[in-house]
Parts: sequence; structure tokens; C-alpha cells
Amino acid sequence: MSSKKRVPIISIVGRQNVGKSTLFNALLKKKLAITEDYPGVTRDVLRARVLNPEKGLDFILADTPGLDIERPESLEEAVLENAFRQVAESDLVVFLLDLHEVTSYDSKLIDKFRKDPELTQIPVLYCVNKVDHPEDEEDLDSFYKMGLSEILPISAIGRRNLPLLLEKIAFLLPTAKRKNQTTEEGETPSVSTEDFSLAIVGKPNAGKSSLLNALCGYDRAVVSEVAGTTRDSVDTTVTFDGKKIRITDTAGIRRKSDKAEALEFYSYQRTKRTIQNSDVVIHLLDALKGFGEFDKKIVGMLQEEGKPFLLAVNKWDAIEEKDNDSFKNYQERLYSRFPLLKEIQIITLSAKEKQRIHKMMEMTIDLAARSKKKISTSELNQSLRAWMAEAGRSFSANKPPKMLYCTQVSVSPFHLILFVNHIDYFKSNLLTFIKKKLTEKYNLKGIPIRLELRSDRK
Repeated sequence: MSSKKRVPIISIVGRQNVGKSTLFNALLKKKLAITEDYPGVTRDVLRARVLNPEKGLDFILADTPGLDIERPESLEEAVLENAFRQVAESDLVVFLLDLHEVTSYDSKLIDKFRKDPELTQIPVLYCVNKVDHPEDEEDLDSFYKMGLSEILPISAIGRRNLPLLLEKIAFLLPTAKRKNQTTEEGETPSVSTEDFSLAIVGKPNAGKSSLLNALCGYDRAVVSEVAGTTRDSVDTTVTFDGKKIRITDTAGIRRKSDKAEALEFYSYQRTKRTIQNSDVVIHLLDALKGFGEFDKKIVGMLQEEGKPFLLAVNKWDAIEEKDNDSFKNYQERLYSRFPLLKEIQIITLSAKEKQRIHKMMEMTIDLAARSKKKISTSELNQSLRAWMAEAGRSFSANKPPKMLYCTQVSVSPFHLILFVNHIDYFKSNLLTFIKKKLTEKYNLKGIPIRLELRSDRK
């Protein structure tokens, strides 16, 4: 019998009358909870299934009653116990606050989530409700000063930033606390034990199969001087420095033409799928042939898919009359052909002679670890505002660009959404400056950075 995964649970919590039921209904797009403008209406926990295939979301959303009953009577005490029991079962908590009023109850609840042994392991996304206008997004400093790391400004009634809330849920859920998942027969389902997957891509005859064989220690793939010998993707698993890595040697990417065999087209498609299904990619170059148009297309594909990658220059042993400046000069030629490569790590090696293979794998493991980097919303906003102030008017036209709020919604690529005063005010040179600062501060070399601008003013 096939394994049946447990559907994650997300609970909306907060004190009374902050808009929990309104948010519950807004996310479900139908009215299930009773919403009235006085506290204590929701007396029990409501649960409903949320399916959003577009964002890859499937979870149970729970609406809890207000958790700030000061002197609970017997009935209310039972309601509170049920609510906290629901919260303890959650994989993620959406903690709702009111932009216009922060009370002592809010602080008590926040403190409980920070100190209660049963709750501290559950990720909390703090949502500031009733942020009805773009300019309200600038009034979040008081919440940052409370030490809240993940803050999202929303308006449940106005449906402002609710799509962003779903994106943040999709971002935070994969690393959320997971309860024991069981099959229908009560057995724990099998899971992949690999730490990450690695794809080796490049033009035909760059040495991909030789590199795979060097990593495996035996002939896993066919090696030939004829370009395109590897017609399909070849998988194997290796252990390196305690990390279990699935490595795929892809079929060589070659130019598509009217005369090309159908086999070559399918090899190209398989390579694209392999890139999509991999966590990290090694783009292999032939040192004797340099960086050509096909290589540009491969980098474009990697950027489009948002995959972390490094550039490995194979057959370095075949370069004659090398000196201390050879690698530096080679790099400069690469940069002149494709300036984007300045943001990519580059290593020379020889798959045939097994030179610097160990170093390349160390770099790959480091890249895989860095590609999982998550930066808190509070830190991102602090950094971005400082960089915007540093940029001043240097990168602006007649109208000054202004960032209202930013948040991270994926790790690979490192994708930030920036809410700004006007998209047109953010010129390409300013975005390049921000990407450079992000790369330097958060060690993102080799990891594609995606900046998405949003504004109520089109």
C-alpha cells in the first residue's frame, strides 16, 4: 500500500479581535468562521483544507479563539485548553497582530511562544493586520523592536498581501517542525537519505563522463572522444566528507537544427529536466575550447531555473606553458565574454588525471549549504534600508526610489520581494548594486539572486 503523508497544519493565533476569523475566511475564499467586531466570537477551533496547486500548497488551516482570556471561567478554560492543544499540533503558526494596537496580551503570547518547551520548536510567522495602505508598511519599526524576526504586513479585509502570505507559508513549511508521518498501515514511509543532488552539465566532450568516473572511482559512464557519446542521463550516488550525494551526468547539450536527430532533442530535454531536478550544478568547460555561445545558453538555463552552480574548467593539464598568471588571464577572458561569471566560483581541474577533484567537491558541498540560506525579514529590511541610504541619489533618476518593505520567499534562487514606492524608479544599476551587496553580506556567490518589485502604483 502506498504511503500516505500527513497534511501539515497551520494555526492562526492571537488575542481577541485582531482579525483571525477574517483572515481564515479570506484565505479559504469562503465564509466559514463568524466574524463580528467584538471580541470572543470564535469559541472553538475551526479547521479547513487549503489546496493551492499554483503555489504547491496543501495544508489544514485552523482558526483558534482569542488566547487572552484574563480570568477564564470553566467553559472558557476548556476552550483555551483546546486552542493550545491545537497550536501544539501545528507545523507552522500564523501569529496575528494589530497594526494600530499592541497590548500586554500580545507580549504575553509572544513570550509564551518563545519560552514554552512545546511551542519553541514551531516556526512562527508574525502577520501585522490592518495594514490597509502602502504607506502603512513603513510603520513596522515598533514590531521589529519587539524582536520579531518574520513580520508580514497584511490586510485581511482588504486582501492586501494575502498572495504573499501564501508564498511565505510555502517558503517556511518545508523546514517546519514535522510530526511523525505514517502510512495507512502505521509504518513510517521511506524518505530519501541523500543530502543533495548534483548535476554535471556542459557541451558534448567537455569531459562530463570522465568527471563522473573520477568521482565514482570506476567507469560508471561511457567515455569516448566522440562528442555526444552519452545520450542519456546517468545517475550514481557517492559519499564525500560524510555527505551522500546523487550525481547525474547529463547527455551533452548540442545545437538544435533541422537535421538534428530526434534523439538529440530528447537529450536536450532530459538535460533541462535534470537541471530542474538538481539542487546544485557543475557547469563543465573544456579548457582547450573556452567559453562559447552554447555555454552562454547553459548559463542562461541555469539562471532561468535559479540553480546554484560553479564553473569547472576541465583538461587544465593539457594547457601548455602555464605560469602563475595563466588562471588569472583565463578568468579575465571569461569575464570579457560573459561578465555575469564574475559572480560565479571557478575552479580548474583534470578529470582524467584526477587533479583538484577533491577541492571541487568541497566547493560543491559548501555551495549546497549556502544555497539553503534564509535571512529573517527584520534583518533583510535593516540591510536593504541601509544600502538604499548608501546609494542615495547615485542610482536614481528624477524621482527617488523608496523601499517600503522586503521579504524572502525562496532559497534557490535567493528570491526577494520588494514593495516599493514605484517600480519605474528602481533602475537596473540600482538593482545590480543591491544584488552585489546581498552577495557580499550573505555569501551568495554562485547562487542566483532574484529581486521582484511590487508596487500599488503601476
